[in-house]
Amino acid sequence: MSDHFSGPAVMGDPSVDITDFYAFPSPERAGNLVLIMDVFPLATPQSFFSDVVTYRFRLRPLKRSGGSVTHGDSEYSIDVRFDDVPEGTSVQKGHIVTSDGREASIVVGETLETGGMRVFAGLVSDPFFMDVEAALRTDMSGKLSFDTAVNAVQFRDVLSIIVEVPFAPIVERFDGATLVGALAETIVTRRGKPIRLERVGRPEIKNFVLATPTRDPRTKGVELRDLYNREDAFALSNEYRSLYETRLDANLSFFDGLDGETAWPLGPDGRHPLRDLLVGDYLILDLARPFAPGNFLEIERSILAGRPHESAGGRWLDDDILDEMLTLFVNGGRGERFGDGVDSPTKPAGLTFPYVREPNKRTDLPLPAFLGG
Repeated sequence: MSDHFSGPAVMGDPSVDITDFYAFPSPERAGNLVLIMDVFPLATPQSFFSDVVTYRFRLRPLKRSGGSVTHGDSEYSIDVRFDDVPEGTSVQKGHIVTSDGREASIVVGETLETGGMRVFAGLVSDPFFMDVEAALRTDMSGKLSFDTAVNAVQFRDVLSIIVEVPFAPIVERFDGATLVGALAETIVTRRGKPIRLERVGRPEIKNFVLATPTRDPRTKGVELRDLYNREDAFALSNEYRSLYETRLDANLSFFDGLDGETAWPLGPDGRHPLRDLLVGDYLILDLARPFAPGNFLEIERSILAGRPHESAGGRWLDDDILDEMLTLFVNGGRGERFGDGVDSPTKPAGLTFPYVREPNKRTDLPLPAFLGG
């Protein structure tokens, strides 16, 4: 389910478990970029952000070349850290620092606006939506089984960090490049060295594409997600990159065959045509384009087709990412649109800051069925 519970390691501490990442031009203020990191699946009013990790957003400039994209070395980052919650209170405070020198103190549950930057951190309604059980049935049966249309996170909450900043300084830092790669990470420092606990670019790469360990003979039975989480998306290790690649080749080929036809013929070396675009895993968006919903993967599709992109890309809160990914994987976006029948979140996003919606605070919900095992 998007990136909730994306590996054994993060399941031990939900406060470092990134459930989702969103990046889009502000629908409210032209010239601004919005970045959202959600953590803590199944959060409650008693849930808190970790006081030992750094919640980090990272962006790098991208360049299109033929049917591929490459990233530059320049980087823009935003770090958010939180204090421990003092005994006898439920108020958590934090601090935000950006690459272009913006710095501010924040209070969880309160909106901050300073120097053109807006920040909110707190409990919100989980904006993700997907029929997780249907995806699991499809994976196990080898047949499209999206016939129940049940949102697995209906009425659930998460902790969210929303940051909106002017993107002109980012474009200037990137020497005028407006096409960028963006991702979210949780980092802990040990003995002065940063250790990446988890990272998220596109949704469902780990839980939907990489997770199944049975189809690739080379990595059969191996849990790759924790290892993949530790990697730098902009610099995958030479030692392990080939493991991710063969797992992607095998599982993407499985999705391609769900309709009984081949949309993505493999290369002579077994390479799936989507492998190189997906393996590093970051959202692609164009800061020169205005906000518009429904353009998740539009830039990626344009790269594959060798045509100019037409939108800002990225990911808006209400984008139906499962339908987009499934259709691309199964038939290349050429023909029937596939999906899980779940087309909207518990509460649709707002068009004004902080865009996420008020929490549900439900105490009567059973544990989701997919977690029963």
